[in-house]
Amino acid sequence: MAIDMINAKREIPASVPRQDDTLVPSHALTAQMRLLAGLLAASLALTVALLFWSAHSQDKIAQANARHLAKTALSVQFNSLQKLLIDYTWWDEAYQKSAATFDPDWFDATFADSEYLEDSFGITGSFLIGPDGAILRHMLNSELVENAPRLDTSVYFSGGMDRLVKSARRLIDGKFDAAAGYVRIAGQYYFAAARAVHPHSEELLAKAAVTPANAYIAVFLRPLDAELAQTLAEDFGLQELRLVAVGDPAAKLPLHTAGGEDFGAMSWTIDRPSRYVLGVILPGLLLIIVFIAILGWYVLNNMRRRQAELLQAMRQARMADRSKTEFLANMSHELRTPLNAIIGFSEIMRDETFGPMENKHYKGYSSDINDSGRQLLNIIDDVLELSRAEAGEAVLQESEVALITIVGAIRQLIDMRAREKGIKLEFDIPPDLPAILADSRAVKQILLNLLSNAVKFTPTGGSVNVRAAKKSNGELEISVSDTGCGIPKNQLDMVMRPFHQVEGPLNRSEGGTGLGLPLSASLMTLHGGNMRISSEIDQGTTVYVTFPVERVTGSS
Repeated sequence: MAIDMINAKREIPASVPRQDDTLVPSHALTAQMRLLAGLLAASLALTVALLFWSAHSQDKIAQANARHLAKTALSVQFNSLQKLLIDYTWWDEAYQKSAATFDPDWFDATFADSEYLEDSFGITGSFLIGPDGAILRHMLNSELVENAPRLDTSVYFSGGMDRLVKSARRLIDGKFDAAAGYVRIAGQYYFAAARAVHPHSEELLAKAAVTPANAYIAVFLRPLDAELAQTLAEDFGLQELRLVAVGDPAAKLPLHTAGGEDFGAMSWTIDRPSRYVLGVILPGLLLIIVFIAILGWYVLNNMRRRQAELLQAMRQARMADRSKTEFLANMSHELRTPLNAIIGFSEIMRDETFGPMENKHYKGYSSDINDSGRQLLNIIDDVLELSRAEAGEAVLQESEVALITIVGAIRQLIDMRAREKGIKLEFDIPPDLPAILADSRAVKQILLNLLSNAVKFTPTGGSVNVRAAKKSNGELEISVSDTGCGIPKNQLDMVMRPFHQVEGPLNRSEGGTGLGLPLSASLMTLHGGNMRISSEIDQGTTVYVTFPVERVTGSS
């Protein structure tokens, strides 16, 4: 508003002050400033809301990632226990010393070697269970029970062991299978793996004819205790990982025995990303809000005072207004807030929805506000997209994507600017090019960034080429080449960093934020692909993006 007013005043010649030399009536100025203040307050409120929403979203993503990590940590324990048990039970000697003819001494030296099993693998319990379901020999809490009675597992081990043994009998035909689950024994919970003892050699296997009815089942146990939780916390980066009771408010991952009993849950402390986001950005935003409020108060009061002085010293007022105009123009360039409120209200003002404006210049300035708001909103979107990608918090919405369709849509967006600069666009996309399994929005963002850069830094009369092909190794590669100014080799790494651009007059004239290439590279990394740049000064630049073979449909 202030800039419009000052520019309108400059058209008045420096002569004797007249009554119509006043710029805007006092009440009109106040109403306009109130409208601007309202728009500014709404945009700042939306900025704060967006910031809190973003922080909350990052917390949810961090919580989901931590839950997945905890599941993986527990799964790794089961997998290692299963693999070890397979090694011990898929063995000719193990079959001969247990199932064929039971040798207690051999069991004690092998399956009940507490020092080796506990020190090397954390195993404190082992069992050998006969075809009739009775315990032949067992070790518990690293202590061998030498003269164990033949006890039925369904009675002695009611905490899921019976279900686990039955599962192991059903897996007789699987050489590399072992049943696994949690079990409860005497109030203690364990990771447990159970498997039938098998001969390894084909000859002995044929003679043995192991079936669910005659199988001998071996069991390994590893305690689920605080010591193991501490080890998992250190190995997988889960802070304060611990086992809590059922119903505990801190429970995050419920646990069940092999028999279906809920016995507790894993809990951990999440390092919330919102603490960093709000702790760093929010104070700065509050300072900006305070600064803008002070600036608005200053401008409003200063303009009121200047109105009285204009009638007495027009020339001096024009000089002061010129300085003020430059100051406000610079500040508005730095402080425009690209949010939907400003965009929407500026469209209303531009289209004169509620009636014509008093000064014809306001309509043009409303369009400028709208355009700037949209531009800055796009910048904020790029910054947020880049931060999510680099964490690992972005979630790809994957589907089969036809590149020829994506390229066609992008071409419509980029054609007009290319024609304005006299740049020739060439596309070489084979019609039989296989689709890729990817996030279509991300692929479009990548190609749009690369094409926009190519057109931006290619001089009039140049050309931009887009090619795509399936490589001999099954990968799919897309290249975007231009005949622009090129990038010095010592700056190739720099352009891949956010907010860094190549130094040069063309870059200064074209502008930009330096987010396109880093964002594209991050999105490619999320897809398991890569991006590389080849460039020669005054000859042009080629950017290659490569999707891995597993994302190319029809590849084996």
